[in-house]
Amino acid sequence: MEGYKGYAGDVLYIDLDTGSIAKKPLGQDLMRKFLGGAGINAQLFYESVKAHSDPLSPGNALVFGAGPFVGTLILGAGKCCATAKSPVSGYIANSVTGSLGNLKFAGYDHLVITGKADKPVYLKIYNDEVKILDGNHIWGKDVWDATDELWKELGGEYTIVTIGPAGENLVMDANIIVDKYAGFSRCGLGAVMGSKNLKAIAVYGTQDIGVADVDRFSDLLERYNKDFFSQRLLNEWRVYGTLISLKPMAQTGLYPFKNYQEAVDPDEMIKSFDLESFLEIKGGDVACMACPIGCKHFIQVKKGKYAGLTLSVGCANAAMQTWGCYCGSLGDWEGVFKGAELCNRLGLDYYNTSSLISWAIESYRRGIIDKKDTEGIELDWGKAEAIQELIQEIAYRRGFGEILACGLKEAPKRVGKGSESYAVHIKGLSTPFDLRARISSESFSQVINVRGGHSSAVTVTMMPRSPGQMKRFAERIGLPPKDVLDRVLTGPEEFNPGRISKWFEDNVTVFDSLGICQFPPFQRVNLSFWAEIYSALTGIEMDAPSLLTAGERACNMRKAFSLREGATREEDFPPKRFMTEALKFGKEERGPLKEEYVNELIDDYYHERGWNMDGTISEEKIKELELNQYFGGV
Repeated sequence: MEGYKGYAGDVLYIDLDTGSIAKKPLGQDLMRKFLGGAGINAQLFYESVKAHSDPLSPGNALVFGAGPFVGTLILGAGKCCATAKSPVSGYIANSVTGSLGNLKFAGYDHLVITGKADKPVYLKIYNDEVKILDGNHIWGKDVWDATDELWKELGGEYTIVTIGPAGENLVMDANIIVDKYAGFSRCGLGAVMGSKNLKAIAVYGTQDIGVADVDRFSDLLERYNKDFFSQRLLNEWRVYGTLISLKPMAQTGLYPFKNYQEAVDPDEMIKSFDLESFLEIKGGDVACMACPIGCKHFIQVKKGKYAGLTLSVGCANAAMQTWGCYCGSLGDWEGVFKGAELCNRLGLDYYNTSSLISWAIESYRRGIIDKKDTEGIELDWGKAEAIQELIQEIAYRRGFGEILACGLKEAPKRVGKGSESYAVHIKGLSTPFDLRARISSESFSQVINVRGGHSSAVTVTMMPRSPGQMKRFAERIGLPPKDVLDRVLTGPEEFNPGRISKWFEDNVTVFDSLGICQFPPFQRVNLSFWAEIYSALTGIEMDAPSLLTAGERACNMRKAFSLREGATREEDFPPKRFMTEALKFGKEERGPLKEEYVNELIDDYYHERGWNMDGTISEEKIKELELNQYFGGV
């Protein structure tokens, strides 16, 4: 669109109630203040949803966004964001994946879907040709079959965004899958899409992405590429993907076992999930858009009970953690990927679904529930067949799955009998990291994340670092800013978990707004470089502090929505198990967490954000970020 570079320039609005389709220009004010992607999503979503709308009602909005870097030659620039009101928490949901860049090529930076169709439909978006089409022939099919059907109808060049039976059946932990493997996985976004009778979105486009200053952009790209490919461990990332972290995470106690009752012994973990055995079933690399690494995997099981199983898996570490460690199944790579395959087909979040099942297993072993409750399914740790049966029961809301389909907040309430104490979640989302094992920005940010128990502040604090390493890292990437280093990079490990979480939450939001991958090879780039290449691409001059302010503004916009829906400080707190039980880890025990210390960290985070100590946004911060025009006081 004339006058825009880097951006496609338009927002596509589709109202499924009325069938109306409208294209509106993306204003430069939004670009400057929120950048794009997750940032502009937050603003568009806030204005599209009335206060206290039911997440599964037509009043909820489902917003997709692709940042300005998406669709360009910038390495790692493929990340797109989905936003809605979460049925899991009742607050804002935000999820990112790397396979929706076709939205930009079709001519749209953002897609806003409201209302509910009176029958199953799917959307076809091809440049300016946008249609709401009958979806009855794909409703009821799993993700893979529905995707194949649409590829057959429309052509393999289309990106297919779809839900499975879990989304159709409004399962709380249903997700949205892109091209059969890439997931908008957390917060129940699949249930939101299902509540709208929207089975799929098919997107393809042929539009160009303009560059404001081609010579400057090209010079910056050349410098970036040279520095990027000089990094060590790039090949290891390609070979092992997220499993590159298996050994250090195991040695730090970051693999919760049997519903967080303990952490897997590090020697046992490394031996059980042998990486050479993993490579025997890895059939190839899979990459997000614009990624030169390809840290995802194509899995081919050639022998055993799962012989013939093939799938692309987005995060092998997450699959191993959930369908291995959570459920007490060590060393069973094939069983792990069978669980992942079922979730990908049925449209379910690995983390919450496995946490629900591990909670059910623990409740069964404690005698809280029995075979009568599970309708004949005998639950025990490591019983892959029973676990896989429950995955299917949840997706179709059959038997005991009808209760589990209600999610980690509601299912334990329905069972009662004290089982609530064993449900491990924050705001309805299970926590990938156990804070008793280690308090880092990655683990602590699960507590204060507005969407619930998932890391929102990715740094290098997940594992212990050598003296001086945090300051060297800060100097390299330009974050935190020099004027706050003394209060942020302090303490026994040279960082304050609460304070540093603020800065890297803003940084992650910048990445999600621009469309850049958060993984370490991309995170090591100095923030000033991202500002410079943004300026060259778009023609909108931006420096590093301005990028960070845009990230901070988006974080506050998301917080404002959740506050409007009733969020309180009391919900920013670790699960009961973390506060009352010690964590067994090998020959040692860690924790439980001390309430006074946790509250100190929460205070530090709120203080660093400029918020009030009750978790509300101060009037001063609203004025500082120029958010008055969007929501006034909160």
